[in-house]
Amino acid sequence: MTHTCRIPLCHLVLFASLATCVHADPIYKWTDADGIVHYGNVMPAQAAGRPVTTFDKRGVVIQRSGPAPTAEQRQQEAAEQAASAKRQRDLTEQKRHDSALLNTYSSAQEIDIARHDNLQQIRQVITGIEAQMQPLLQKRQEMLAASHNQPPVSGLQAERFQANEQRIQDLNQQLDTKKQELSATRARFEADKQRFVELTQNKTNNTGSNASAPALPKPDNGKP
Repeated sequence: MTHTCRIPLCHLVLFASLATCVHADPIYKWTDADGIVHYGNVMPAQAAGRPVTTFDKRGVVIQRSGPAPTAEQRQQEAAEQAASAKRQRDLTEQKRHDSALLNTYSSAQEIDIARHDNLQQIRQVITGIEAQMQPLLQKRQEMLAASHNQPPVSGLQAERFQANEQRIQDLNQQLDTKKQELSATRARFEADKQRFVELTQNKTNNTGSNASAPALPKPDNGKP
């Protein structure tokens, strides 16, 4: 937006002389580091980064420019731009996810069924890992008993003991990963169901939907 104002009368003579010399050139006003105000048809190098007011030949302000932004201001502007870009990405992703929900499920009950099936698959993997762990734990007890409840420190028995311990450690890591996946999957489906209900709560065509809804699985009790 262009700001319009008139310069003081005391400068009219100066503007008139400048405008007479170069009719089409704008007139610049700037203040130097000592606070002295200058006017001219050309901006000198020392005025770079200083507040500048540009007038037309009639003395009307046609542009104002402030000092160059500081490093802190540039950093703040960059941070604001990054935050704005992230908000836009999040909004785009939310729209994509909402569309996927509405295209995948026709009712909240279907989300419950999908959650149950996904959790059941993860629980089966957990059960399999625990089954692999049992003989390794038993072997550990046997090896400790054979060495007076102390881990063997040398020889073939020590190598076998370390190999057994490494396998137990690997399975424990897999078990932890799957338990985290179980919790994350449960939370994801709960969030999806809540969002689905929000997206469909204004619809009025739910009459009789309960009669055709599929049988619900037993409520998840949160146990692995």
